Amino acid sequence: MALGILAAYRVLLGLGRRAGLDPERLSDLVVLLVFSGLAGARLFYVAEHWSWYAQDPLSALRIWEGGLMYYGSIAVAAAVLAVWCAVRRRPALQMLDLFAAVVPLGQAFGRVGCFLNGCCYGRVSSGPFAVSYPAHSVPWQEQLAAGSIGETAARSLAVVPVQLYEAAGCAALCAALVALHRRLFPPAAEGAGPARSPLRGLVLAGYLAGYGILRFATETLRADERAHPFGGPFSISQAISLAALCAAAALCAAAALRRRRASA
Repeated sequence: MALGILAAYRVLLGLGRRAGLDPERLSDLVVLLVFSGLAGARLFYVAEHWSWYAQDPLSALRIWEGGLMYYGSIAVAAAVLAVWCAVRRRPALQMLDLFAAVVPLGQAFGRVGCFLNGCCYGRVSSGPFAVSYPAHSVPWQEQLAAGSIGETAARSLAVVPVQLYEAAGCAALCAALVALHRRLFPPAAEGAGPARSPLRGLVLAGYLAGYGILRFATETLRADERAHPFGGPFSISQAISLAALCAAAALCAAAALRRRRASA
């Protein structure tokens, strides 16, 4: 996670300088968003798995034991960024575009961490890329509880490395969004801040659509316990992915309308 934050931060600084943003102020904002994002990720995870924490609510504070939900991180960090933009009188959508371009890079590193940790693992598979985890790992413990393996099993059954699939998808998405950001927003004049663009919101829309599709697809390969709100067919993450796709469509429509008005 730390490596992912640092990598995304380096790319963010390059895009920020190009947009005419002060690197020091941008660095302060990154620190604020990292902590608010971690808090949101933990809050949403605890809410999704409240049945685990209800018997010992104080255990929800033991974040070092693991348990983060990515969409919670994005929701809280985006809200904090919107407030920051309102206070600083910055164009919120363009700031969201900036961060949306680099967030998938941090996600890619994070999913590699999930793979190494054994969480967020995939379904049992005999495919060529399937992997097995050692005894007492998360997949081994949950397969033992389900009766799929015995206590003497040295390794878990082989599972789909869904974490690596998502990591690769996030890396590709980041490359595409950085290229899109550079295409949509020309370099700011020296000493001038970012000019308000009628195309603001399109990079954010690309992120919401791209990651929404990726996450919806990878959720179908997951084997760890997934909460299904209201008893529906979709997991919480899939439901949020569908909402993200709707938000992306709305952002694209709004950008098209602004561009039409600007050229009128």
